[in-house]
Amino acid sequence: MFAANKHQEPSFSKGNGVRSLVLRITAKQQLMREIVDILSVLTDEAKLVWGEKGLGIDVVDGSHVALLSATVADECFETYEVEPVEIGLELGKMRDLLTLAGPNDLVEMDYDEAVGAINVRVGEVHRILRGIDTNAMDNPNLPQLDFQTRATIDSEKLSRALRAAKFVGELVDLSVDRNQLTVSVTVEAGEGVNVKFESGELSELTCSSPANSTYSLQFLDPLTRKLAGGLTNEVTLEFQDKYPLRLTWLSNDGGAKWTYFLAPRVMNDP
Repeated sequence: MFAANKHQEPSFSKGNGVRSLVLRITAKQQLMREIVDILSVLTDEAKLVWGEKGLGIDVVDGSHVALLSATVADECFETYEVEPVEIGLELGKMRDLLTLAGPNDLVEMDYDEAVGAINVRVGEVHRILRGIDTNAMDNPNLPQLDFQTRATIDSEKLSRALRAAKFVGELVDLSVDRNQLTVSVTVEAGEGVNVKFESGELSELTCSSPANSTYSLQFLDPLTRKLAGGLTNEVTLEFQDKYPLRLTWLSNDGGAKWTYFLAPRVMNDP
């Protein structure tokens, strides 16, 4: 399990020594929407680990088949004053508040550790949220895997292929060889979808031997839809037979780094 960072004494303390604000940040509403929207694909709540150099997040879905890890550097924020602290956040409440933000609005957030209050300001709206106890939240293990295959593809092309697959079934087959990456679905009724990307259509294709694996579209489809909505231009896929799928991408001019793992769907031999 990930080792949880311990709370440290805040630097934003009052003159009488009473513990007060340990976090005060300002961010463009687009950045906060990105964080909340992507995390919401997997979970309703998240532990936000605020460090001196940026934000770290690791979440897992309720069935423990999908895991998302992210680091958002401090330079992605407009202002960033943080003493290391963990905050549990209900994503739905933050998402609702962000719907009120205009295109040029900034989101201001501070956290009062003494009372567990998260103060969020969007325009003239000020909302107080209660933090969730982070001790009761999952600390997922980040798999350490070496892959023999790697393909980097345009995010819109990947999303379109997976949307097409979703028309036919709930599982998708990914296969790769030295010449192409293939996204396909075949169901018992005989219907199917097959989308091929030749090596020339990919920014990168590395494959020491052909590989094929099957994954659920439950999280993969909505995640890649969001990525194709302008969050990133390219996504890198890594997988091999009966291995988890790993997706990686960058956003915010490389200041935000994302890693997504999805367990394979292993079919029993007849």
